[in-house]
Amino acid sequence: MAEVGAFLSLAEAQILTRTEDLVAGIVKELPREGSIIDMLPVKTLSGARQIAYNRQAALPGGSFHAIADTWTPTQDLDFTQVTVSLVTFGDEKDYPDNQVRASYSGAGANDLDAIVLQQTVEGLRNKINNKLVYGSGTAPEMNGMYNLATSNQTLNAGSGSTGAAATVTLLNRMLDLVRPSADILLAPFRLHQRLDQLQQGVNSSPLIYLPVEGDKGLRLSPMAAYYRGVKIVRSDYMATAETGALQETIASGTYSAETGGATGSFVGIHFGLPENGQVGGLALLIAGELFDVEGPHPQKGKDAPWMRVTCYLNLMLAGTRGLGILDGCTDVAITA
Repeated sequence: MAEVGAFLSLAEAQILTRTEDLVAGIVKELPREGSIIDMLPVKTLSGARQIAYNRQAALPGGSFHAIADTWTPTQDLDFTQVTVSLVTFGDEKDYPDNQVRASYSGAGANDLDAIVLQQTVEGLRNKINNKLVYGSGTAPEMNGMYNLATSNQTLNAGSGSTGAAATVTLLNRMLDLVRPSADILLAPFRLHQRLDQLQQGVNSSPLIYLPVEGDKGLRLSPMAAYYRGVKIVRSDYMATAETGALQETIASGTYSAETGGATGSFVGIHFGLPENGQVGGLALLIAGELFDVEGPHPQKGKDAPWMRVTCYLNLMLAGTRGLGILDGCTDVAITA
């Protein structure tokens, strides 16, 4: 059956309109949790497609001197310049032709144009959340956290191509790498459940107290909300969304691919824009609105309009100490 605009077929468009008692809109069947788009500080560019900033590379060391010593000027100020460019991401859709739009409109009918736009933006938002973690940084794709994290800020639970249980020691050490401190601890659902077990006392690890937000008394919550004072954010974008199964691959002991394996990662994130004298962190670079909607516009040779949603964005890491990763973790109990 032929496609009708953004719909797979005429029948797909018809099911939005052809039932007398049809409930307006679309019921969510593909919910996703763990979006961090709205948590990221935003730098908006105007009249430019890239930003540059300088990081410290080394600080002067100085030396001790005796009285009447001869002092020799030193040349040891060192900086690293970082450039981040916007990338283009989006989707284009044809609306149903005008005959379909006229036939399936009126009282009780869904607004097909609005549904096309809403569903498109939701899909793009999901993809951005995924690429905030897994973007390769290779043109034309945006940067992701794995691409930006340095080897000095990455710890490994596994070895070779085999994952292993996360440990409290490794998790603590990873969070201590994030300076000045992590704002959130990002983790897939299965690893978050393993943190729950630490609190619930159902494995061999000692029972520890992980308070919930606003908790003023010593009581146990049904789900761990914080770890060492860092808010835990459970993410559907770091595992198989439908089942929560871990799927990252490791090679030579460290993360190598988003899928194909059975491991997952904890990510400690400090948020922060590149600013003079500040310890930078993770931030989002955009131009204009994050979702720029163009259309609907008429098309030459077609009795149907089109629309496009475009995002000009990229992920940037102001200072390398703002991001830490513990990878290679399997879905087994966290040990000491």
